[in-house]
Parts: sequence; structure tokens; C-alpha cells
Amino acid sequence: MRIFLTICLSVLILSALTAQVEHHARYETEHQWNNQDYMVISNEHKGVLLVKPLTPGTGKDATILFSHLNNELEETWTSLVDIPKRFFLKGYHYIDDVTYLLFQNRNTNQIIKIVAINPFKQTVEEYEPKQIVDLEIFEFEVLKNSAIIGGYYDNRPVVFAYDMKNDRVRTLANVYQNNSELLEVRINRDSLTFNIIATQLDDKKDRTILVNTYDYAGNAIRDYELQTMPNHQLLSAVSSSINDKSQVIVGLYSIKTGTYPSGIFINHVDRTGQQTMKYLNFGEFETFLNHNGKKRADKLRQRALDAKRTRKEWRYKTDALFKEMVEEDGKLVIVGEFFKPWNVTTSNYQRQRNQLSPFSYPYDPFFDGSPLSLRNSRDFRSNDLPNDFTFTHAFALVIDLNGEVVWDGSFEIDETMDRPLMNFGEFQWHNDQVYYAFYHDEELVVKHLNNTDIETGYVAPVDLLEPKDEVRYERKEFNGVVRWYKNKYLVYGVQHIRPSDKSSQLRKVFFINAVSVGPDLEASKLD
Repeated sequence: MRIFLTICLSVLILSALTAQVEHHARYETEHQWNNQDYMVISNEHKGVLLVKPLTPGTGKDATILFSHLNNELEETWTSLVDIPKRFFLKGYHYIDDVTYLLFQNRNTNQIIKIVAINPFKQTVEEYEPKQIVDLEIFEFEVLKNSAIIGGYYDNRPVVFAYDMKNDRVRTLANVYQNNSELLEVRINRDSLTFNIIATQLDDKKDRTILVNTYDYAGNAIRDYELQTMPNHQLLSAVSSSINDKSQVIVGLYSIKTGTYPSGIFINHVDRTGQQTMKYLNFGEFETFLNHNGKKRADKLRQRALDAKRTRKEWRYKTDALFKEMVEEDGKLVIVGEFFKPWNVTTSNYQRQRNQLSPFSYPYDPFFDGSPLSLRNSRDFRSNDLPNDFTFTHAFALVIDLNGEVVWDGSFEIDETMDRPLMNFGEFQWHNDQVYYAFYHDEELVVKHLNNTDIETGYVAPVDLLEPKDEVRYERKEFNGVVRWYKNKYLVYGVQHIRPSDKSSQLRKVFFINAVSVGPDLEASKLD
């Protein structure tokens, strides 16, 4: 394989007051017929891991190629591993110089394999927790030497802590419940403990949430149930770390039974165990409804506020992909992409929503796709499951450690997708600034969410190796953007490029561009 590797340092000359997007480097590698897909995994301030599955041959295994790039996107190490063809990727996690990839047997869910890649020690290690079988996997995190693997067994949530060093599996207590949904497995800021959030029916038969915290070995530390008002159903949630024995849980709620949410709840538990629950319907946020346009947003906002004042039902046809709750300088940042499902008709929406997750479908190298991505894979969904989504807007909510709202910001997306449900763009936060970025139709779009006065964002193509090169075609199924570190993003995709020398042949390349974003973005003027 020929590798084109170069650095494109095209720094924009920007004043301190009008910083926009700065392009730092570009990596290119030849896109060949046997490159099935690409996965770009941030190694934070230590670079990038590029994972490439190759078209399997006639043998039993499929080959996956790994390349580590430093912060200048220079290739520093390359290796490969053979994975049985019957395996597909279920998740990945980077921590302490190591990227962990989780694979599972696609036919029976009987076998799990973890591949640990350390490009700095140039090692590849494999683990097989043989005690974990028949698990429909939805969560994969790693802390210390433990892999935390969560999902469903016999339609009930279950989470395991797998000690990779000693090859021991521990089933976590207080998770395996009837009529329950697994909402989050979150590694806490101390890197020693983690939270598990799952739904539960309280004594009033309202849907509430059970919060469990464990140490890295799977020992229970504490648990409690969120106290809800009658007829208030908690639909989803993300959690903070435990700060001086206090904790904040944030998610969507609905009044009475219903598919769609009414707003966002914020629950604060103080160091004595006292809970304070607040229900904020969508009309109480400054920017949440702005994607509807000013006139319609004002009507919806008034309708929502009137409903809350008169204690009537009000719901909004939306749902969210919550990424996580970020803890930064005494504040909690909750970010999510909101979308509108087109054809949900069942009342059991939460279970269907889990079935829409990329975790539910095989990453299959033998059909149209690859073992790494759903972008090209066949649709294994049942005909009665929803398959169309309109992403409406990105939303950031900033609160303090007591659960009090500091500010909120949003950015309209308005893109309809006919694919399994997955994130459209990426959030980034740095020095109390929150950004949202996506790459679509050959353009990078970035919005500074703190700035609620300017609705538009930065829009421009990414830099090429040479300013006079020309993009003739782009493979949309490979494009994406990844949160990197500090205020940086990685933008990637497959392009067919005509060099400035028109007599040269087209270059078919997979590219990664490194960019940084600033606090005072302006909308670029494109022809």
C-alpha cells in the first residue's frame, strides 16, 4: 500500500477577537479497493489511532490494520491483527495510552474478545471473558484493569466487571431487574469508580431511575432511587461524578404516560442524601425551541409555559442522544443531539430506542459493510421499527454543581437520516466554551454554543495538501468528525482529488484534518 503522508500547516491569520477555525495538519493514505472502512479514535493529547479493516480473503480470519499518528498526524507505528470473520465490533474505549476494542460473535453472542492496542509500547494483547455469554451489549467502558460490559440478558439489564489481568468476571449487584432499561455506564472523574443508571418502577408505578456506584473491581459503594412527582416518567439520564458525596442526574421526563418528553429534569443529591428534583419543560430554556424559527418557537414556548402553569399535559415530539455529562471548573455541561423519529407508534418506545442503537446490529464484513461501521451494512431491523430520523438541533445545558441552570445554547441541524441511529456531529468544550461541529456535503460546520446572539456558524471546506488541488468527488458514507483534545477536532473522510497539475491522475485518499476552534466564530461567505 502506498502511503501519502504529509503535513499541511496552513495557519489562518486571525486577530484575537475574530478567531475562527485554524487548520493544523492533514494526513492522507491511499484509499484502495480492500479498505472496507475507517475508524478514527482519539488518543487525546497523545495522538490518533486509525483502525482499518481489510476485505477478508478465503481464510477464517479478517485482517484489521492499526496506524498510530502523533499530534502532527505523522504515522509513528503500524500493526495488524486477525479477527475471526464471525466477529463484529461492539465498542471501543481509550484510557492510559491503550485503546480497547470489543468484538463479539455475530451469530450467537457466545464469545467476546477484547483487543488492547498500545502504540507507545507497540503491543497488541487479546482477552476472552468466557463467562460472559448471550449478552446483548450496549455499554463498554474501561478503568484500571477492568472492562465494564453492560447490556441485556433474558430482556433484563446486566453489567459485568471483567478483570483482564486475572481473567475474572464479576456480575454487578442491584442491576438485574424486571421492567428495567439500562441508561448509562459512566466512568467517574476519579478513574476509580463508575456509575450505572437504570430505570425502575416505583411504588406508584411511575418510571423512575436507580443510581448505583461501584469501585473498579465491581464492589458496590452506594445506591439510591430518584424521588419523582406522581405521573412524572423519567425517560433517560446522564450522571455526574460524586463531588463531596453529592451528585447530579439530568435527563428527559414525560408527564403521565407517553412516548415523547415534556422537558428536562435535574436531580441533585446533597452530601446528606437529601434530593432536590426540578422539572423544566422545554419552554423554560432560552434556546431549546429556536430551531423552529422565531414565530413558531414563540408559540411553542408560550404553549409549554401555559401547560406547566395550568398543570396540563404537554409533550414535544423529540428525543435525544445524550453524549455525557462533562465536569469542568465547577460546572456540569450536558450536551445532546435532538432528533424527531418519524413513525413511532408503540408505547414501548424505550425498548425500541435501544434496538435502534448501533450496538444492536452486526458490523458485518461479509455483506456490504465492514466489521467496524454501520454506514454500509445491511439493515437487519424488523420492518416495524422506525428507520427515519430528522436531527433537529444540537443543545448544550450548563449547570452548577448544585443543579442550578447557568446557561443553555443550541444550533439547528435539520438533516433527515435513513440509517441506524448514531451521532451526527461532535461537541467539544475548552476553557468554559462549548462547541458543536459536523462534516457534511464537503463542508465543516462549527457553532460556538456560548454565543446565543449569532445563530449561524463557521462553514467552509477543509484544507487540502495544496491550495490549488480540487476535490472532484467525496464518499459521503466515510465522512465524520471526532472530538480530539482541548479545542481541537479531527475531520475525516474519503476524497477523489484532482492535483493542481491537471495532467496528473486523480488521487483517491482517506484523509484526516486536524483543526482547532475559537470562541468568536463568524459565518464564512461561500460562493
